[in-house]
Amino acid sequence: MNLFGTDGIRGIVGEFLTPQLCYKVGKALAILANENKTCDKRPQILIAGDTRTSTDFVKHALISGALAHGAMVVDAGILPTPAVSAQVAGFDFGVMITASHNPPQYNGIKIFDSVGNKINGDQIKKLEYILKNETDFGLQTFDKMGQYVRDDSLSERYVSKVENNINIDLSSYNIALDCANGACYEVAEKVFKKLNAKVTAFNNAANGAKINDNCGALHPEFLQNAIKHGGFDIGFAFDGDGDRVICVLNNGEILDGDKMMFVLATLMKEMGILYGNTLVATILTNFGVEHSLNKRGITVKRVQVGDKNVSVCLQNEKLPLGGEKAGHIIISDFVKTGDGIYSALYMVKLLKILNKSPQDILKGLKIYPATEIDVPVENVDKEVVLKNEKLLDAIDRGQNLLSDGGRLVVRASGTENKIRILVEGEDAAMTADIAAYLKKIILQLL
Repeated sequence: MNLFGTDGIRGIVGEFLTPQLCYKVGKALAILANENKTCDKRPQILIAGDTRTSTDFVKHALISGALAHGAMVVDAGILPTPAVSAQVAGFDFGVMITASHNPPQYNGIKIFDSVGNKINGDQIKKLEYILKNETDFGLQTFDKMGQYVRDDSLSERYVSKVENNINIDLSSYNIALDCANGACYEVAEKVFKKLNAKVTAFNNAANGAKINDNCGALHPEFLQNAIKHGGFDIGFAFDGDGDRVICVLNNGEILDGDKMMFVLATLMKEMGILYGNTLVATILTNFGVEHSLNKRGITVKRVQVGDKNVSVCLQNEKLPLGGEKAGHIIISDFVKTGDGIYSALYMVKLLKILNKSPQDILKGLKIYPATEIDVPVENVDKEVVLKNEKLLDAIDRGQNLLSDGGRLVVRASGTENKIRILVEGEDAAMTADIAAYLKKIILQLL
């Protein structure tokens, strides 16, 4: 069984995420950092977490493993995930304790390399090997144990970095923020106010028992209701660890990651800063976004699901903008992972500079009807099912029916025992029929 999913290690605390596993992750990071080091300096690990009630438990078990194997650990306290990625330079690894958008009973471990990228396949394989090897090689004697340091200044440094990069007066804006009772509970309001915006923050308590609970990016209807009654110009909802953002306009319209990327790509092209005139998106971004951007002279390059795949493509192709429908948006000249706070501010900045409204820009976007179905596949190898000739033939027939007016994606979930079906096209009834047919084929194979 692989411990790493699409975005790190994640599971229910006490069941999957045990103190033994967390200790082993700390141990593995210290050992791997020690193998990779080019000088005598002890391994350095930066760690932060969200507000979940289990975060201290997970964090300190991991820290114990790292210290026991000779690493120095700097604890930054509660920070958004992108703040770890943005400040990991000088460390061997950055670690974020979070289950992101998942409910409070979950927690997880996201790991960044020394330049701010989420760790890659080779690093994951090495960590998996150490995690599964019961031999405690690398354990240090008492005089070579690691050191723990708490550094709360990293929160202010992140705020300053965002402020300096955006560098625009937003005093004319009245902005609502939904912080999801998570990692953005404090820093989001701070940085918006540093840029002189009038800010009202909701769900901004360090209350891990209520993280993502009917609030934040997964429940934008909360912010939608607040905006309808609050006279705000615009609003932004973050998820539990702050790497996702969903926008709500002053008319109540909700902009998911697809719509925000459409607005950003359009604005950046007009500013002459969408280098390569290309947006990097995943296979889940709506077909209508691609068609609509093509009409504006913008290409959409697709990658597999996961903002780390978007980030790799952005870096390899030297492109400035990418993201996911779920709300991970990456402005690549700032940070190498989704950053809800920075993406929100960047969009407001461009809107102000160009004196544009999102509503006007969105008139050029046609979203295609989509049908999404998840098929549970317990105790079955998902990849074997996906390679079955009968299913592949059904997928080909479905795509032929859609022709150039749509597309379909059948893929294994990276986090659950499910096969996910997505069908998009101009004819909503046809997309529903094709998705239902594919589900039927998969169930027959099971």
